[in-house]
Amino acid sequence: MSSSRGADRRLAVAGLGPARVAVARIAASLLLAGCVSAVAVVTLWVRSGIGHPWHAAVAVFAFAAIYIGIGAIVGAFIAAPLEGSLLVMLVWSLDAFSGPQMTSSGGGLLTPTRDAANLLIAAGAGQSSPEGDWLRVAAVTVVALSAALAAFWFAARTRRA
Repeated sequence: MSSSRGADRRLAVAGLGPARVAVARIAASLLLAGCVSAVAVVTLWVRSGIGHPWHAAVAVFAFAAIYIGIGAIVGAFIAAPLEGSLLVMLVWSLDAFSGPQMTSSGGGLLTPTRDAANLLIAAGAGQSSPEGDWLRVAAVTVVALSAALAAFWFAARTRRA
């Protein structure tokens, strides 16, 4: 995000406009997320077996989409790539290691991918997931992608003096 800010602004000035640049960036990010998610699900399925492979695919894609939003927000406000990457890794570490599956009590922090993790664990075990988990995953994913769209638009807009 931070390294392409100049190119995004040039594309916006060249006639695409910040909204179209932002939509193109989201589309490219989602395409990449879809490819990586597909490989991850197939690998998981072949290696470990999955009771509900389509549920697992949705959960893995939700993880990717949520982190598109987190990465875009971080990249919009932190210009240095190293610091931005470290901040995303910090968020990921807190998310991964403080969730309900990593604590003996089943508690944990309310993290962005908590419900997606619950879907993935249930899918691996061959269990169905409550409708509330699906709705919360969809809501968090929509919020994350909306935030990413806003961050991409923010980065592509031209500054007026």
